[in-house]
Amino acid sequence: MKKNIFFWGAKYKAGIIFNYIKKKEILYVPKDVGVGYLFDPEIKKPPFLNNAKFSNKQRDLSTFIKKSKYFVACVGNQYGKARYIISKKLEKNLIPLSIIHKKSIITDKSNLGKGVQIFPSSVINENSLIGDYSIVNTSSLVEHDCKIGTGVHIMPGAVLGGNVVIEDFVTVGMNSTILPNIKIETGAFIGAGSVVTKNVKKNQLVLGNPAKFKKKNNIKIKVKYI
Repeated sequence: MKKNIFFWGAKYKAGIIFNYIKKKEILYVPKDVGVGYLFDPEIKKPPFLNNAKFSNKQRDLSTFIKKSKYFVACVGNQYGKARYIISKKLEKNLIPLSIIHKKSIITDKSNLGKGVQIFPSSVINENSLIGDYSIVNTSSLVEHDCKIGTGVHIMPGAVLGGNVVIEDFVTVGMNSTILPNIKIETGAFIGAGSVVTKNVKKNQLVLGNPAKFKKKNNIKIKVKYI
């Protein structure tokens, strides 16, 4: 009997992950598993072709969860804290499914937390740890001995030098570079294309080359119906 995967979120990230699963491009997906249910309270219908049941109504949420075994929180961008909160709630009834693309390069997969999303052509090198529900996006590089917290999003093309520490709910923008031995504290946001040459404090938004403080980062939490 087919075991269903439940997606919280049904926008473009969900479409990408849906296709990865459909094309069997993901490691460690159990047999006889497919995406059965999509839930997203913010849209009227998914922007991608699929054969799953969709709803944006709270009344359908418990039914979708009861009929599923696994879940993926398809919440990206700067919403890492929301992704983490949603996932912890869903854990009470469902099993988190990690999305690890076959074309990613990971030295030691035992260093990955639960519910991670590791996209194609990303590289995670020796002794680097990736926390629960974090995203390492397309063509990004995590060098040796890095420590990545929970609910982090490392966006496409970003480079983390060796011994970098990224605390919880940080967003590392597209094509940015973090030099070795840097610490990025909880809730910080690194702007796209930035070069980070010194430590970044909690909830700071930094931007530029070299990256400089611009303003406080107000973390957005989108957890309607959870």
